[in-house]
Amino acid sequence: MYLACLKCTSVLDKARIDEIEVDLCPSCGGLWLDHGEIEKLARKQGGEIDRLRRLLTSHKGPPPVPSDITSACPSCTANMKEVVLADDKLKIDFCTRCKGVFLDRGEVDAALKAIKDAKATLPQLVAAAASVAEAPAA
Repeated sequence: MYLACLKCTSVLDKARIDEIEVDLCPSCGGLWLDHGEIEKLARKQGGEIDRLRRLLTSHKGPPPVPSDITSACPSCTANMKEVVLADDKLKIDFCTRCKGVFLDRGEVDAALKAIKDAKATLPQLVAAAASVAEAPAA
């Protein structure tokens, strides 16, 4: 099965970071991670993550421009939801059905840091962010 980039619709290339298979966009440098893969990457050491950084930063074009347009998940075709992770104000694209995540070029380090710092799974962080956003103002 081929996955298409959430931002530029290019066919994603597969790469392995140890036992984790990730999907990279050869055009815009985006990264698709299936459910649980971001947590596995967050547990990796620097050298293993350096390879992923090199793969993602080899793209010369500008990163995608943020957009309010809702896109379909490249894996299950549900609508993606833009969520803010932790205090970093990092906006990522998250699928509420299959729990996959799309990171634009340049977002991987901040996303991995948010997961490490929170000591939580991405779905837990998304749920916490949603509950904060929905809380009534005092």
